[in-house]
Amino acid sequence: MKKAKTKILRCVSGAAAGIMLISSLAGCGKNKQTGKEGGGEISCWMPLTSNMALYTSNYGETELAKELEKRTGVKVNYIHPPQGQESEKFSILVASTDLPDIIEYNWVTYPGGPAKAIKEGVITDIGKYRDKAVNLFKYLDANEEIYKMVTTDNKEVFSFPFIRGDKSLGYSTGLILRGDWLKELGLEIPRNIDEWETVLTAFKDKKGAKSPFSALTVDYFASGFDATSDYYAEDGKVKFGPLDPQFKEFIVKMRDWYKKGLIDQSFTTLDGKAKETNILNGFSGATSGSVGSGIGKWMAAAKTEGFSLEGAPFPTSDLSKPAKFGVYQIQVTPTARSFDAISTSCKDMDSAIKFLDYGYSDEGRMLYNFGIEGVSYKMENGYPKYTDLILKNPENKSMTVALSNYARSYDAGPFIQDVRYMEQYAALDEQKSALKTWSNTEAYEHTLPNLYVKTEELNEFAQLNNDIDTYFDEMMMKFIIGAEPLENYDKMIEQLHKRGIDRLLEMRQSAYDRYLNK
Repeated sequence: MKKAKTKILRCVSGAAAGIMLISSLAGCGKNKQTGKEGGGEISCWMPLTSNMALYTSNYGETELAKELEKRTGVKVNYIHPPQGQESEKFSILVASTDLPDIIEYNWVTYPGGPAKAIKEGVITDIGKYRDKAVNLFKYLDANEEIYKMVTTDNKEVFSFPFIRGDKSLGYSTGLILRGDWLKELGLEIPRNIDEWETVLTAFKDKKGAKSPFSALTVDYFASGFDATSDYYAEDGKVKFGPLDPQFKEFIVKMRDWYKKGLIDQSFTTLDGKAKETNILNGFSGATSGSVGSGIGKWMAAAKTEGFSLEGAPFPTSDLSKPAKFGVYQIQVTPTARSFDAISTSCKDMDSAIKFLDYGYSDEGRMLYNFGIEGVSYKMENGYPKYTDLILKNPENKSMTVALSNYARSYDAGPFIQDVRYMEQYAALDEQKSALKTWSNTEAYEHTLPNLYVKTEELNEFAQLNNDIDTYFDEMMMKFIIGAEPLENYDKMIEQLHKRGIDRLLEMRQSAYDRYLNK
């Protein structure tokens, strides 16, 4: 993902320490259950979620953790790094010779990738224990693309991963508009760049919005030119969006909008709090956000009578087709809690595997997604419906905070996320509509899978990537705000080539080819 300071969102994929990230569709199969018989005592290092931290200092005190111990017969002693120091503490941890049995972390960011972590003797190849991890491997065997995503180039399975169980779960972020303003002004939801300009101009002139579009990035509008600021796949080739001729058209238009005052004049330094203030107080009429912390949160917080929000489609260059690019979160999403690896220090592999594999069984998936039946959810006509303890918490806790005591479907962990969680999390009509709207793109077809550059390429990749990122970020900002003449755009492209963008593409292409040949 592009660095926050750039305000240029990479819509399709990201790059971090030589890793490129994406997702694919997975199906579901019947799983064996993990019984309670046997079980030992193990340790697990994991970052605590901010929601859990609101009411407990240890995951082991949650009802979910207690139920997991009860069902698997495995006692787990949890270790949590201080919030905000996860990366620092992780580096210290893996340098130790005495590791916890399980380490839950974003292992794709390990220097050299998870393959190097296995080679250096930090974590174990789970593939050697497929006869014990029966639930995980039954799922992976039935979902080839997911299997590829959770393996190294050497075909090692480096963890028990968090998996989005349905492609639709990858679409949760997009463009958002004041629906009540559109209705008042007699405007339709914009679908292309021209319609967006009409809407933003009306918000500025007729509603007095000082920042008609206020967000941390303007990159969402690149799709209106069939452009993206990211790396993407097309016909088996890895490409860099800014090298496409149409990307310049996007920059020219954003420069024009900035000059006309249609874009927040402070977008280069804007933060989430300011963006929220703008949309809630009528300073802006359009922004970007997620279905939960955006639409859901703002609809609940709004004080303006009649306030309503609508999810808008990513603009397209052809109204007969959906946008080529959009925002899509991969099904094996790398986060701080996405991958549970078993360390080489583990002396009780049976208990560690038994505990982690439970999340991929039918019973385990229900527990991780919905919690305890009769307490946090109940079955109605075969559908797991959250109870009022979660949806209308008596202590006035938000759904995610209430749910964090019983399940992990709101975040990540060693299990398969259920789409029925999202169906209830995004309960408002505005949220359901937004999810449907944001998913109507071709982004999935252009996303790159999890890729790893070779160990011997790491230093070269990091140096080139950092240099090009820094230069590209600076130039894009200057072009948009008018600090750099457009006549210098072609010189910027020349500089990208001189700085090594072709070599970066070569390394990514090689990694992509290795992925395809897994």
